[in-house]
Amino acid sequence: MATDRSLILVVDDDETMRDAMVAVLESAGYEVIAERTARQALALLQSSAAKPSLILLDLVMPGMSGVEFRAVQLQDAALATIPVVFVSAFPNTLDALQSTGRLGAAAVLGKPVDARDLLTLVGRLCPPLRSSTS
Repeated sequence: MATDRSLILVVDDDETMRDAMVAVLESAGYEVIAERTARQALALLQSSAAKPSLILLDLVMPGMSGVEFRAVQLQDAALATIPVVFVSAFPNTLDALQSTGRLGAAAVLGKPVDARDLLTLVGRLCPPLRSSTS
């Protein structure tokens, strides 16, 4: 499995939130792939030779939740080592995940996501390889 150190997968059914995270990350020099559902994200990951270095994953999505996605991801040896940051508008859920270390999340972020917090966290987990152009 080839991991691209500057590639990030954003999975969020909220188009505005997804587009905002993508814009912030791309302006900081990351390559970003975005998917609307957890099922689409899993299909992409399973069919692609290059793997992202990080997944930003909404917890509450139709069809398959972020927690369900992570459970499936952890069962797939080719995907299990990709770190996940859970993103949610539900602070109690995030607190519970963070305090218990449930499903091995690298971190959790609350919505709305602050651009500086997002870049600080992502930069700590996977520094961009190319310079931003803005």
